[in-house]
Amino acid sequence: MSVSTHKGQVTVLIASDNRQVVSHFMSILEPCYDVSTACSPGELLACLTALPASVLIVDPALYQGDDATDQILAVVRMPSDTHVIVVENAGENEVDQHLLFKAGAHGFCRSDISEALLRKAVELVLDGDYWVQRKLITQVISDMAAEKSANANSNFDRSLVGTLTPRELQVARLVHMGENNKMIARALEISERTVKAHLSAIFRKLDIENRLNLALYFSELP
Repeated sequence: MSVSTHKGQVTVLIASDNRQVVSHFMSILEPCYDVSTACSPGELLACLTALPASVLIVDPALYQGDDATDQILAVVRMPSDTHVIVVENAGENEVDQHLLFKAGAHGFCRSDISEALLRKAVELVLDGDYWVQRKLITQVISDMAAEKSANANSNFDRSLVGTLTPRELQVARLVHMGENNKMIARALEISERTVKAHLSAIFRKLDIENRLNLALYFSELP
């Protein structure tokens, strides 16, 4: 395990036993964030237990011989505020993105992701957004809505939608459609900062925690 503590800002933990992957991610992120690394599952858990990172980028190849999806699921479900980005791996340790996103993973990226895209991915997940394909978002929302309908048990108070302003309602419905903050800002001709402010107000008024629950809330509306 190695740690860089000269930035004093947001912390990013890179968990991989592939030196090329670690070197690539570190070269991009170290100028902006405090970066630490873990090269084994044990080191990863030790890091998260000692000092949970703001963002965790985990490589499924770290779990050689084990079911990477199950192992990462356990990490995603740990009680912390860590935002998890999973490295896409088309090899034998390929993960179930649908299951991981549904459980709380915030994004998926290729090991050779460009500098601009990796920085954007980290920025988005730190803002509570997601770095995933729009198709995956809509699939998970549909699945979760179906499950709630089957259970006939919703924790959402649908009447609270009346507390939203017209603009907040527009933002919420665009989130339900799978749009990210940049797309919402462009569609409504407002700044991304304004979108974030609207989302904060929406979460507070509807008493929900994140944009996935917001999308699910609107899936249940007539």
